[in-house]
Amino acid sequence: MTMAKDIKRIKAKTDDIGILTLYLNTDASENRQNGEWKIHLKNGMKELKDQVKDSENPEEKKALKKLLEQAETRIEENRLNLQKSYFLTASADGKLWEEKILQVPVTTSFHWSTESQTGQLEALDQRFPETGIIVIQQRDVAFIETALGEILGERHFSWDLDREDWVDYDKSTPPVDRATGKDEFQRRFDENRQRWYKNLVPRLSKEIKERNLDGAYLVGSREAVAELEPHMSPAHLRGTVTKNLGSMPSHEIVKEVYDTLI
Repeated sequence: MTMAKDIKRIKAKTDDIGILTLYLNTDASENRQNGEWKIHLKNGMKELKDQVKDSENPEEKKALKKLLEQAETRIEENRLNLQKSYFLTASADGKLWEEKILQVPVTTSFHWSTESQTGQLEALDQRFPETGIIVIQQRDVAFIETALGEILGERHFSWDLDREDWVDYDKSTPPVDRATGKDEFQRRFDENRQRWYKNLVPRLSKEIKERNLDGAYLVGSREAVAELEPHMSPAHLRGTVTKNLGSMPSHEIVKEVYDTLI
């Protein structure tokens, strides 16, 4: 599991000079005033600087100052993309730099020690395990793998009328039906969608199993969800969102699902 591997790798790293760990809650619903998290960021950085001001090792103060400046730059660069929270851990020797923009809230905290402080990240990984999001939009179905709001991978399927089968395709090159027009497709879709969706379930189940996910959320119009849901294993289905989100970018779909169900 990718998040668990990330955490294991982060925990394995130590640095005698220091490792910065930063958790920043950027959730607008919890920050009553717009940009309140910026105040918490400024205060937290000041506290860390105060923590090392009496250090006998000049390299420690220099390293922390550099990492805090880099962190502040990265946060500003990502300002428009920040969702519920931001995580960063980075070592003085430059061999560790791990940042995550998360769709789940954290408790704002700042740490400077010889190892990363991964407690909150581990707790969140247990509470919000890696899951799939299955997005249905008539003939097109997307499978999005996500953890804590991060998109870890995607797979896209489309029903090919010529082949009479579901086809995996790159997002930029969906299959083109040569022999049928829009009206003909819609007629055949209305007549066969239950069977077509049922035929896709084994592939979706395979994605869940091979990615070792804790199930998947089903997203689509009320009609589409009603067609596919009965064929899904209850063990694989974590919940449903009856909204037609298929035309939205993947990161916006993930945000909608997390806001609705998580």
